[in-house]
Amino acid sequence: MTAQFSIVIIDQNKVSRESILSTLRGYSDSITLAGSVEHFTSNASAAQTQAPNVVFLGVENVQQGIEDIRALTARCPRASVIACSSEKNVEGFLALMRAGAVEYLLRPVDQDELKQSLLKASRFLSAAPEVAAPSGEIITLYNPIGGMGTTTIAVNLAAALADGGTKVALVDLNLEAGDVNTFLNVNPTYTLGSVTTNIERLDANFLMSVMTRHSSGPYILTEPLDVDEAVSITPEQVQRVMELLRRIFRYVIVDCVGQLGGCNLSIFRSSNLVLFTTTLSLPTLKNTKRYLSAMAAKGFGGDRVKLVVNRHLPKSDIQLKDAEKVLGMQVYQAIPNEYADVVASINKGMPLVKLLPRSPVSKAIQSLAERVKG
Repeated sequence: MTAQFSIVIIDQNKVSRESILSTLRGYSDSITLAGSVEHFTSNASAAQTQAPNVVFLGVENVQQGIEDIRALTARCPRASVIACSSEKNVEGFLALMRAGAVEYLLRPVDQDELKQSLLKASRFLSAAPEVAAPSGEIITLYNPIGGMGTTTIAVNLAAALADGGTKVALVDLNLEAGDVNTFLNVNPTYTLGSVTTNIERLDANFLMSVMTRHSSGPYILTEPLDVDEAVSITPEQVQRVMELLRRIFRYVIVDCVGQLGGCNLSIFRSSNLVLFTTTLSLPTLKNTKRYLSAMAAKGFGGDRVKLVVNRHLPKSDIQLKDAEKVLGMQVYQAIPNEYADVVASINKGMPLVKLLPRSPVSKAIQSLAERVKG
C-alpha cells in the first residue's frame, strides 16, 4: 500500500475501534490517522476540516447510520465511507449502501476484510485516472422489445474488446429486467443505483469503487436490484455517468432495451455507435424498420446506427440480402445461431469468446470487435 491517505474513525464500539486502529498501525508509512472518536457529532466538523480519504463509521442503528452517512458525504464528498455494523439484515445493509457507504464490514471486524478495504481504497487513490477530456467510445447494443440477444452480444463484445488488457466497461441499462449479472454469474454489492443515488459525489474514484471486474476482463455496472430505485433514475444522471465512464475506459459497452425516450435517448446521444440487434423473421424485421425510421427522425441514423443480425441461419427463408433490401441498410455483422454454445456459456457464467473461442459465434463476435476498433 503506497498511496498516502488520511483516515477518520467514528465508532462508539470500543472493540471495533481498537481493532481498526490495530490494523492501521501496520500501515503507518502510508496512512495518516486524522481522528478517532466515539460519536459522529463530536467529529463532524473535524472530518470536514481534515478532508479524509476514508471514514470508518460505526453504525448501531440503521436509520441513524443513514443520516450520518448522508451528512458525512455532504460535508466530505470525496471521502469513502466504510460502514461497520452488527446489522445482518440484508435490507439494512442495502439501505446503508444506498445512503452512500462504499463498503460494509460486519462486526466483529475481520482483519483480512479490513485490510482488503484499505488496499481497495489505496488502489483507487494511487491509480485514479485522469479525467481531463473524453477519449473512450460508447457502443450501445439496442433492441426495443428484448429477446433478440442484445445481452449475449454485449457481454461477449465487452470481453472481446477487453482482450489484451484494454480497459472496458459493461453497463446494464435494461433497468426493468437486466441480465448481465446472470450471464456472468456475478452478484455485485453495488449497482447503477449506488451511483445515481450518490450522483453529487460522483468522481472517478467513487465510480471505480462500485464497479465489479469480471475474470473475463470488463468492469461491470449492473442495473439496480430495487425496482423503485430503477424507476427513479433520470436521463441526466445516466448522461453524467456515461460522460465519466468514457473518460476512464477505452470502450463502454451498454446493454439497452426499451422505448425511444427517457434514459435510452440519453444513451443514444452519448453513443459513438448504436448496434441495433435483430433477427430474420417477418414480425421482427417489421418492428425493426419502424424503430430504425423513428430513430432516424430523432437524429440517430446514418453511420451512427449499424444493423447486427443475430441467430443467423444461412439456409433461412429470409436471407441477409432480403433484410438489407427491406430495411434499406447493410448488415454490419451477422451472428450465427449456435444455441447450445451460448447456453453453455451462460450456465458457466463466462463469455463465449473466452469459454469456446473457436465457436462460430465467438468468431463472429471477434469480427464485430475488429469492426468496432476500426
